[in-house]
Amino acid sequence: MLDKFNLSTKSGKVDDIAFMIVEVEGYVDSSTFPQLQDHLQKLIDNGANWIIVDLGKLEYISSAGLGVLMGMLQEIRSRGGDLKLANLSSKIQQLFDILGFSRLIRIYLDVEAAAKALENDIKAAADDEKTPVEDSY
Repeated sequence: MLDKFNLSTKSGKVDDIAFMIVEVEGYVDSSTFPQLQDHLQKLIDNGANWIIVDLGKLEYISSAGLGVLMGMLQEIRSRGGDLKLANLSSKIQQLFDILGFSRLIRIYLDVEAAAKALENDIKAAADDEKTPVEDSY
């Protein structure tokens, strides 16, 4: 029997800045959303400010699971990073569209497109840090 829920994580790197790719498989519901929340929270607590969540193998997500993603998005953006979604099935994409989440969280066709967007964000953030702030008197 297949597990109804599974998470796996791998890392990537852009300009010495690490990002994580979290693959979610199966069902995110009332019994599994705490695992997703704990997993993402541990990544963020360990300094991961750039995360791609690959939902290509996601079959179902409950409102609790959607709440986890939105909560993690808010937390990671407050730390100067971002969370992006990739590989949504048409059914899951439609749910995000109906609930208006696709206006709040960036969604990409595949992990490669999300990684490219993340790379641009990371480089822009690095450029912002290098730009001197002028004193205003």
